[in-house]
Amino acid sequence: GIRCFHPVSQLEVFQRQTLCVIAGKTRDNPKFFRECIGMGASHVYLEVPGAPSMEQLKDMHSLAATRGVEVYMGYQRLCSSYIEKAVALSRSIPKSHVFFCHNETYPSRDLPQVVSRYPGGMIRSMAAQELAVLVTQFGVKADEIEAFKVNTNRLFSEKQTFYNKNTGKELTDFSRVAFKITTKNGSSVSVMADRCGGLISFAVVKSHTGKELQRFQSHSEDQASMVQDELREDKEIMHQFTIESEEYLELKKRVVKSILGGYGSKSSGLVSIQDGIDVMILADYCTVEINAVLKADG
Repeated sequence: GIRCFHPVSQLEVFQRQTLCVIAGKTRDNPKFFRECIGMGASHVYLEVPGAPSMEQLKDMHSLAATRGVEVYMGYQRLCSSYIEKAVALSRSIPKSHVFFCHNETYPSRDLPQVVSRYPGGMIRSMAAQELAVLVTQFGVKADEIEAFKVNTNRLFSEKQTFYNKNTGKELTDFSRVAFKITTKNGSSVSVMADRCGGLISFAVVKSHTGKELQRFQSHSEDQASMVQDELREDKEIMHQFTIESEEYLELKKRVVKSILGGYGSKSSGLVSIQDGIDVMILADYCTVEINAVLKADG
């Protein structure tokens, strides 16, 4: 059977190459991270965003580097076949533009609970998956952005203030948002995230004139139908764990292969903790820019 321990220090010090998977509450992750490295972990898989603040994530990076520990961040979208196909096509077409749309299936009535579950905000949680693609596959960094444009049409972007009856607190966040980033080298990429957009996410590769060249979807209609059946059968599980189950599994397979020496290249879809820091910096930049032009609806 599976043996359970609490705290981590109840385990024997690791004598062999050991991967620790950290998937706790974000506020607890830095503590778990230090404990695992203290026990001799050689590798760590860290669920995103990894820490509540950029400063904490940087401290964790420094500790891992000092101890020679390799850290993988849990950005599973990079292992999605539709993302990989869109990135590959865009690289073969000069001056192409990619539009990434990340949809989730929450009904609007559930948004107060959803927003409360992610106090760091939509950009640091949901949209961060696409930002990880931008950072690792397109080289987008916050200090290299020339222009940032929010699509303020309410069909694409909306900021709301939600009241959670269970906690009695109000939180303001985006129900959906769309923006375009142009870098100093002239390349551009767009992202949209919609918490109520449906089950199918997609990526569109366009020519430099804006003509759609090819669209790649996360699920076929048949696959989407099967996932909907699974969601109806188990209403307690968080939606993305069912919708993105194949991506979660593929990422963990790649991490294990990397540890065993089969992977490790940038194109393998693995995100380092330094990349994770760059994603967090970019997420904070995007949040500031979006908040500057969007007003919250009550």
